[in-house]
Amino acid sequence: MEFGKLTVTGRDFTKTRAKYYLCKCRCGTKDFSITEKELLAGKKSCGCIKKRKGFNKYKIDGDTTIIYFENRMGEVIMEGYIDTEDLHKIIKQNISYSAAWDKDIEDYYAKGTEYYWDKNGERKGKIHYLHRDIMDAKKGEYVDHIEHKPHSSLDNRKGNLRITDNVQNNENKNGKYSNNTTGYRNVIYDSDSGKYFISLCINYKRFRVSKLYTDVHEAGRDAEKYRQIYYGEYAGIS
Repeated sequence: MEFGKLTVTGRDFTKTRAKYYLCKCRCGTKDFSITEKELLAGKKSCGCIKKRKGFNKYKIDGDTTIIYFENRMGEVIMEGYIDTEDLHKIIKQNISYSAAWDKDIEDYYAKGTEYYWDKNGERKGKIHYLHRDIMDAKKGEYVDHIEHKPHSSLDNRKGNLRITDNVQNNENKNGKYSNNTTGYRNVIYDSDSGKYFISLCINYKRFRVSKLYTDVHEAGRDAEKYRQIYYGEYAGIS
């Protein structure tokens, strides 16, 4: 017999002080038992419904809404921003977003999980990214944060977002890749010659500037010039 998300599978005779029933919950938790009183009072789940937080705490400040990101203890650890006009749309999704660290961009972004049950009654999860939800991004579209400052990826106001293709998104990276040891984006150390060269990705193809540099700082300055030439408004920063 089903009650909400609970399925009663039988009596629990290991408990004698009251009538207990063995139950399963569609969220995937292990079998557990509840009292007859709890069942008749309308208990609908193992508690997962109450555990679901819904949308984050927020504060409306004119055209901007401040979003608060909490840790597991419920303490506010970071803030983000959205346009107030998008607040109702995002609240309706009933998703709690967290500030998740991304090692590639070396910054935080807003990420949440939507839980649902498939046709077989199995609990599934769909990852949501706040910047994509704001822009209603379709499959195959990429959403880029225009500004690149610490924690700017938590600023999801539409003025800081744009839909791009993957090439443009990569061109607008915030600084060097984490495995770059020269200190400058697009500047690579050539161990054979003991010098530096510039390498750019243009239209999915790797392009290497022929000039070799003995001064890494000069290479870094030239790399910035090449990015402005080939990437334009998507040049990002060094």
